[in-house]
Amino acid sequence: MNTSIPPTTPGYFELPFHGSETFEADNIASLRTANNTSIIFYSGHDKAYLEEINAGIVIADSKLQSLVGDFNSGAIVFSPKPKYTFLKLLQDFFVDTFFEQDLKEVQGNGEISRMAYIEKEVGLGKDCKVYPNVSLFNQTTIGSHSTILSGTVIGLPGLGDLWHEGSYHKFVHLGGVKIGSNVTIGSNVSILKGMLEDTVIGSGTRIANNVNIGHSVQIGKNCYISSGVTIGGACVIEDNCWLAVGVTLTDNIRVEKNCKIGTGAVLIKDALPDSLYLGNPARKIGDREK
Repeated sequence: MNTSIPPTTPGYFELPFHGSETFEADNIASLRTANNTSIIFYSGHDKAYLEEINAGIVIADSKLQSLVGDFNSGAIVFSPKPKYTFLKLLQDFFVDTFFEQDLKEVQGNGEISRMAYIEKEVGLGKDCKVYPNVSLFNQTTIGSHSTILSGTVIGLPGLGDLWHEGSYHKFVHLGGVKIGSNVTIGSNVSILKGMLEDTVIGSGTRIANNVNIGHSVQIGKNCYISSGVTIGGACVIEDNCWLAVGVTLTDNIRVEKNCKIGTGAVLIKDALPDSLYLGNPARKIGDREK
């Protein structure tokens, strides 16, 4: 961390706190690696544990505010959502940047690596970040404030080949890939272009590393697709869905809104809204809270 942040930093720690008003921390750390100059967060509810933490500034749950007595840290800031307050601090004080010599072009405050392959007809919105070794092919559009990490390939055709008279025949893909705004796509993700209609990723969605998304898939807004997920062709995933690590969807599956598919599940039938699915083959085991 290259700056010092006191508990009273305007717009940040205008939250109740115990400790010194002038105490400053100069690095970010985890609970395990913290020292007496670190800023950390603690989302637990163990008062005794919080009091024993030796850190600079601890962002802790507001529920503990009236319970805390003597403590080892320089200051404790109390937030209704400690992890989110910590996240906002990271967003505002720290930025992932490319080396200046690696920048290909700047759109707004965007950063495009010279080592990325981007075809001429690709559309990029303002303030996008495209990391090295990303490949973006024609008929792909990406909305503003989106981030694509290294090794990801977007817009190539899939197979979709037709078996006829003893051999496969190529199905020409005429669709593209449409990605909304404020989307994050991790490393080594493959997103295929549509066959007769576009592949679509809705705004606000997060896609982790090593995910495979088939042709003509429709993913809604604010979905979370964890690492190692495979989504077969023409699947539809509605808004606010969560696919946990290693989930597989066979072709033409619909996952309705606010649904969660648990780790390693294999979904071979449509999933109902506001539901939790688990297993192979996946089955509904309960409701998901809205």
